[in-house]
Amino acid sequence: MLRNLALDDVTKEIANDCIKNCCINRIKPTMLSGIKTEALLVFARTALERYFLHVEEQKYTPSIGSEEDTLYVYNTLKKLKDNLQESVVNADYLISVVQGAKVDIRLKQLAKHEEPLMNYYDSMAHKVSQHFISKPAYLPEFLVICVLSNWIIEEEKSIDLYPFLKEIDFELLISKFELNRKEFLKDDICIVSDIFKVSSDIIDKLKVVKYKANKERVSKTRKKK
Repeated sequence: MLRNLALDDVTKEIANDCIKNCCINRIKPTMLSGIKTEALLVFARTALERYFLHVEEQKYTPSIGSEEDTLYVYNTLKKLKDNLQESVVNADYLISVVQGAKVDIRLKQLAKHEEPLMNYYDSMAHKVSQHFISKPAYLPEFLVICVLSNWIIEEEKSIDLYPFLKEIDFELLISKFELNRKEFLKDDICIVSDIFKVSSDIIDKLKVVKYKANKERVSKTRKKK
């Protein structure tokens, strides 16, 4: 199904200015099915950015198994983050568009243009917030690995627009966490198993959510997750 949400020349210029601030070379699907993959990558980029920022601010050194395993996992994730930053927007962009549309009528068309992406992203963010409503969100980096693996490998969704994803061995990354489950026990709960569950729930939600144009819609991306 093709989207019929054309932008006029002025709005295109404004959109390009907004995108330049957060994405070097955005890859924008034209099919709604492709926008679901884009939304998942927005989710992944946002989660990885916030995770690595937290690591830097807390001066925390992540570890999983051996030093070799740790380097492999986190160097792979840093490279993934860099690639996503080049080709996919993040949640902060969606927030800025929604907020800007309140004061600039020209941004209202851009917000409408991005509405399918916001809709799909919101559905995932809501599922995550529900799951972690009464507990800390451990291992966000592993959640990113699991949702991407589920979508790409299990659901066999096309990633032709994002060739860098084909270079990642998601099964190998997952195995590093599985083999070191004992390192991720919190209050007798296996965090690895918990992440498997929530990642499956996220993908199930993304599969069934449908985009419905709604003039009264208020995006949840107004607030950072």
